[in-house]
Amino acid sequence: MSIVIDPSVPTPTPPVEVVSPDGVLTVRRDDPHAGVYLIADYTAATPRPERVRFVRIGADGAEVPVRGGDTAWAPGGVAVAYDHEAPLGGATVWHAYPISSTGTVGARSAGAAVAVPEPEPLLDVWIKSIADPALSMRVLVTAWPALEYAERQQKYDVLGSSSPVMRVDVWALPASSMTIETSTLVERAALLELLTSGTTVLVQTRIVYGRPDAYWVPGKVTETMPGDAADPYRRFDVALTSVDRPTTIGAPVRIPGRSYADSAVPWPTYADRTATGQTYRDVTVGA
Repeated sequence: MSIVIDPSVPTPTPPVEVVSPDGVLTVRRDDPHAGVYLIADYTAATPRPERVRFVRIGADGAEVPVRGGDTAWAPGGVAVAYDHEAPLGGATVWHAYPISSTGTVGARSAGAAVAVPEPEPLLDVWIKSIADPALSMRVLVTAWPALEYAERQQKYDVLGSSSPVMRVDVWALPASSMTIETSTLVERAALLELLTSGTTVLVQTRIVYGRPDAYWVPGKVTETMPGDAADPYRRFDVALTSVDRPTTIGAPVRIPGRSYADSAVPWPTYADRTATGQTYRDVTVGA
């Protein structure tokens, strides 16, 4: 039976929150930061786990540990993590593993999947801080001309032979450079804080551009002010070196807008916070 699509009907909006079929894992998109909240609820389990390990399924089908969720504490049976490294533009599946106080790992939960949207032009590149996702920014990249893969070779000349002997190792991960533009002084300050924070960054862009997600360490940053002194426009040229994904073992949970400093604004004292009656889940993910 054929399916007739009425072009006048708007395309359905992708779900922003999905619960796994077994009711354990909730995955909720956080579009302003291109991340997802992960909430594992084992309050109905006996006994309740002490910790939970969150994983997502990579493009090769292998499990990838979630930073801050490898492993996460589960007070009252509820564990929370935040994945700001998930691929953009396609559906990703997450799972949770309960871990008892003795270290016994339970059965993997059913999966929950959502698609994190790609960035739209012109701000079509995400630069994400691994250590603090609150610093992450969508930026306007005006030049990203090359990826340079350095060779690792040694050449040995052989007496009496016109042909040298070559020793060849694996090629290095790429080095590159990127030009980024900001239009306001607020954007300028935020970008400088991100680039000079001393942390590895994850760079993600649209799939069609053919630049896969990669972890980079920013190097020399050159700031140029092309206009006059009153013009807030800035251009940044940034040197980048590609590195492996930093380890997730023991990494703390980092959720934008949910740090202790953020919490201290509406609730200056611990008593102010406890008086609200909020649960761990309320505090960490808002619901």
